[in-house]
Amino acid sequence: MQMPIQRWLQEGNYFKILAGVATLVVAYLSLKPPGPEEKSWDFFLIRGDLILHFTCYFGLSILYIFAFFKHRATYKKALISSVLVGTLLELLQLTPYFQRYFDYQDLIANFLGAAMGIFSIWFLFRYSTEE
Repeated sequence: MQMPIQRWLQEGNYFKILAGVATLVVAYLSLKPPGPEEKSWDFFLIRGDLILHFTCYFGLSILYIFAFFKHRATYKKALISSVLVGTLLELLQLTPYFQRYFDYQDLIANFLGAAMGIFSIWFLFRYSTEE
């Protein structure tokens, strides 16, 4: 079972395409104007959009790890890519064209989600990736 998974990861094209599509989806969801009937929600005193930011960048960083599987410094590249995408999308919200607003808490949730995604994959597979 481990060998087919490793071969699939080494091919890399599946995860590169999936990471690209996921990045486009996150970009669309981050920049689309809010609807008039959208209501904010909370989960244990945490704003719901922060949970969505955390979850999106958690998953995005994991996809980036799999997309950069054959590269050196895989975890570092995946973290930098996730944080860069999150920061650029948040900075784009400063422009009035998108009818969105910049929020530093969103940036923090993006970074925490990306860091936890990287850490969880490293923690789960740290022994299997050692040579």
